[in-house]
Amino acid sequence: MRLKSLKLAGFKSFANPTTFTFRHDITAIVGPNGCGKSNVIDAIRWVLGETSAKQLRGGAMSDVIFAGVEGRAAKSLASVELIFEHTQDETHGIRHELNLYQELSLRRQVTKEGKSDYFINGQRVRRRDVVDVFLGTGLGARSYAVIEQGMIGRIVESSPMQLREFIEEGAGVSRYQVRRADTEKKLSETQDNLKRLSDLQGELKKQHKTLIRQAESAKQYQALTDELKVLQKDDLIRRLFEAWRHHEQKKGEQSKSSETLAKLEAEANQVRRELDVLSARVAEAQWLKDEAKDNYHNAQMAEQTAQHNFYTVNSQIAQNDEKIARLNAQHHDALTNIEHAQDELLQINQSLDLILPETETMTHELNNAKQTQSEAQMAWQSRRDELNGLIQEKNNLENLKKLAQSQRQRLEAGLTKWQARYDELVAAKSHFSDTTEAQKQLSADTLKAAALRQKLEHLNDDEALKSVVEELRVAVQTSQAHVQSQEKRHASLMGEYEILHKLTHTKVQSNKITMAPDADALTALNALPSLKESLALTGAGLAHADILDQFLGFWLSARLSDDLPTAFLDHAMDDNDHVILKSGKKSDAGIVSSSIHANEVISQLPTSLQQQLVRFDRLFSAPTLELFGRCYLYVGDEPLTDLQTGALLGVMIVTKAGWLVGSFGMMHLSKLGDTSSQFLSDRKKHLERLEVLEDELNTLEDSLEKDQKQFKQAMTRLQSSKIELEEVIAQKHAATQQLHQLEQSVTTLTAKLDSEKSRRESIDNQLKQLDDENDSIKNELQELKVEIDTCELSLSELEPKFEQANQAMAVQTARIEEAAAKLKAQNDSYQALQIKLGTLTQAKTHAERLLEMAKHSASQTQADIETTKSMQQELSQKLPVLEEAFKAAKAVSHELKLASDEYELAAKAQQIAQSQLQETLTEAHTKFATAQAALAQISADTAVGESRVQDIGGELMRLDESFNLASKLADFRTNSNQNFTDNSARQNQIKIKITELGAVNLAAAAELAELEARVSPMDEQINDITQSMKKLQDAIRAIDEKTKTLFLTALEAVNKELNALFSKVFGGGQASLTLMADDDLPKSDKWRAGLVLMAQPKGKKNSRLAVLSGGEKTLTALSLIFAIFKQHPAPFCVLDEVDAPLDDANVARFTGLIRELADDVQFIFISHNKLAMQIADELKGITMPTAGISSLVTVDLQEAQKYLEIND
Repeated sequence: MRLKSLKLAGFKSFANPTTFTFRHDITAIVGPNGCGKSNVIDAIRWVLGETSAKQLRGGAMSDVIFAGVEGRAAKSLASVELIFEHTQDETHGIRHELNLYQELSLRRQVTKEGKSDYFINGQRVRRRDVVDVFLGTGLGARSYAVIEQGMIGRIVESSPMQLREFIEEGAGVSRYQVRRADTEKKLSETQDNLKRLSDLQGELKKQHKTLIRQAESAKQYQALTDELKVLQKDDLIRRLFEAWRHHEQKKGEQSKSSETLAKLEAEANQVRRELDVLSARVAEAQWLKDEAKDNYHNAQMAEQTAQHNFYTVNSQIAQNDEKIARLNAQHHDALTNIEHAQDELLQINQSLDLILPETETMTHELNNAKQTQSEAQMAWQSRRDELNGLIQEKNNLENLKKLAQSQRQRLEAGLTKWQARYDELVAAKSHFSDTTEAQKQLSADTLKAAALRQKLEHLNDDEALKSVVEELRVAVQTSQAHVQSQEKRHASLMGEYEILHKLTHTKVQSNKITMAPDADALTALNALPSLKESLALTGAGLAHADILDQFLGFWLSARLSDDLPTAFLDHAMDDNDHVILKSGKKSDAGIVSSSIHANEVISQLPTSLQQQLVRFDRLFSAPTLELFGRCYLYVGDEPLTDLQTGALLGVMIVTKAGWLVGSFGMMHLSKLGDTSSQFLSDRKKHLERLEVLEDELNTLEDSLEKDQKQFKQAMTRLQSSKIELEEVIAQKHAATQQLHQLEQSVTTLTAKLDSEKSRRESIDNQLKQLDDENDSIKNELQELKVEIDTCELSLSELEPKFEQANQAMAVQTARIEEAAAKLKAQNDSYQALQIKLGTLTQAKTHAERLLEMAKHSASQTQADIETTKSMQQELSQKLPVLEEAFKAAKAVSHELKLASDEYELAAKAQQIAQSQLQETLTEAHTKFATAQAALAQISADTAVGESRVQDIGGELMRLDESFNLASKLADFRTNSNQNFTDNSARQNQIKIKITELGAVNLAAAAELAELEARVSPMDEQINDITQSMKKLQDAIRAIDEKTKTLFLTALEAVNKELNALFSKVFGGGQASLTLMADDDLPKSDKWRAGLVLMAQPKGKKNSRLAVLSGGEKTLTALSLIFAIFKQHPAPFCVLDEVDAPLDDANVARFTGLIRELADDVQFIFISHNKLAMQIADELKGITMPTAGISSLVTVDLQEAQKYLEIND
């Protein structure tokens, strides 16, 4: 494989599309500094994948685009393309799926926005693909094949790990390092999967222990709630008695408050009527007062206007007097200035009459002096031209002499070089060796290579196995993507399911309220969370969820809102109901007892109405509250306005329209405040969504389990196929490597034999050419000697002419100096006279201007005096009239002020009386409002008490069907001093124990079984992942062993070549690369350490690189680079002015190394050294005809030599 061409367009200084073709083994790029030679190196590194703008001598990647120059616009795109040929070569070709043809095109382009694209054979690829294509070839953005300016010196100063990277690239282990990195990435992902699975397994085991504890807590919870129900039943009668006694007391207070309220209302009405009469009188007095104030205000305005007019005229008269005096003074000054200006103008005119005749005489003398100087100058110029002609002739002769002498020196130096070259060729011809042994070795290696090719033909039949691996890889990726998608879907649904399950099943612990207005309010507040979590509707209840929401929201808030009627307190939650809500247990005892009483009450209603009533225990499936046994839903459409509500003792009816009917009367739920809720409707939606989620999760889990099994099977098949394919590839690689070495040996021997023959013929031809050159040089030297003698004779004849011309020049120079001195004196006198004349002219102009200004000022001031006196006379006539008007307006204003003060005193007296009566009315209203609020509170307490009696009675009827509320109330009226035992202490103890249990999960047993089913298959999954990790680790170890073998083999070979090349260029000495001692690395990894370069030139004891000269460092680095090339030749080598630090002798050694490697490696180098240019087969000249734009000029030296031979 070799580089065929390089194409640049818009890259840095190459604004025009430019193509470099490389047809020869050695190409030199030359040109002056700053013309863009190094941009060629930058282009090669850039297209091979360089990503650092700093490495390309720029600040940003967009800096590689042509930035424009004067007369040439900037480019918006930069493009570089490399074209390689013979890329399918078995030995030095590219083994990659993108290399489909014998030629490979690599192109990279970048836009102003910084977007960079890569193309291989016109197909868009990634940068990673470009790197993969050239892995193992020695080519790359920062490989040893591209050496930029200054880099050759930095190589010997590189860190140990940087030197190691050079050897690794030369050993061809980069492709294995990429495979190892990919395998490590897979291993890391597998470890992450194992960690996630282990974490999930540990979390599930923790949940298993928790569920066992929850099942035990559920048993304790059931026993405590049973005992609590018995105690609550005994406590109901005590609460009923207390509620009845409180209700009777509030009735008496309500009657007394009504009488007090009526009396206070009558008193307030009488005060309001008296206040209305007084308010009308106050309004009339206020109107009179405002009218008087307006009249007084108008009179004041008239008085102020008259006063202002009088004072204004007085002020203007005084100002005019001052102005007349000032104008008189200005008029007198103007007359004085006129007299002064006329005297000054007369004096200036007299001076001008004296100066003008003197000026005319001086002008005539000055013209005569200028004429004399001009004639002397013309004579001097004539002598000067004659002298310059002689000088030019002398310079021409001297230049001809110097040129001839320079040509003679060049020919003498060429003769010396000719002799050195002749001796070198004679010596080289005598050192040719015998080639018999090399020909025998060539035949043997050719036979071995043929046998290895037959073996490789059998191993190359691995396409079927690659196809199987690729199909399995695609199947695994597809299966993995499907499993991941299913897992994400499962996680999403499971999260939604757990949230809804908590909302519909979790038991919320009631808040502890240590201070509350009464026990029923505390019961309602604590029961609300439990009720929301435990309510469940039947099919019939779901159809009426909205109205049931409103009713239950009101019922639970009856004791918490001051806006609700007092009658509803009789329907507060029973303690037994509260325990049922907290425990979650079902109990029908309350329902049965309350429903018996309710049935008795409902049976007294019309039959048509009974048929349209549905009891709440048929609408709710849970919990079984006593409230549900005495509440009914009216499903009819007719209004219940004719119903006798007094008969509904202990029973409530809710209509579909939102009306609530009971013994307390009839009212609409919407008027009871915002106490409704939507938890029944929400719960319905949550339960429906839970059912859908359960079905989807079951289906998804079955599908996911099946997909995971398929994925595991596909992964197992893929791993086994990959191992089999890698074994075949390893065998093929070993055979290919051996064949490569044999072919390299054959190529080397063949090239060596051909080179030996070619060198013999070349030396003979060069010796013949040198003889011809020698004769030509001697003839030219003889001609130059004659030319130098002729120039010296002509120079001696010019000397007398020079002497005569210099003397004539001196005479003319003296005449010019004398005329110039006379002209200067005349000119100084003339300039002084002109200055004096100009000064008098300016003074005359200034005096005339002052005279004109003074006359105008006198005329203007006289006119102003006359105008001001006329105005003064008019103002003096107006002043008496304005004074009389001012006195009259002042008298009217005083009379109106007195009238306004009288009206204001009368209005204030009426307002004081009105304010006193208003305070009396306010006090009456306050008393009435206080009494009204007290009556409303008593009425509310009475209604709440009645409702509470009915609620407690209903709870008793649910607990005991034989209980009769009316009979019990009659018993209370007969014996109002009954005593009851309070068992609340025992109830509180049981409640505390239930609270200590916390939230109880009654479904713990089912959840425990489900959890155990999920945990069991996880051990098998963990075992499968562990096996996969082991296989990946084995693959990494195999790659490490292969890398180690290749690296150590390459290091040994490079060391051998390095020492040989170093001894050759230095005429002795030694150099080597050694592994750096690193105690931190284990013994098995010592080969991974960095490398240290040691160099000891001949005759020097110290081998430290720091003490070497610049040239020695350069030769040492070149020896290392060329040693790597001999071990692993890259397709081409690019060198940028690496010979700059070298002298001529070392340049000769450098060029000798290039010639030696040119048969195996294509060299492209930039140089200013003529000796280095001589070894090139082709010169690429970079010029810059237009500033900032590089152009290419190509010279084929072989073609040029043939042309010269033909012409000779």
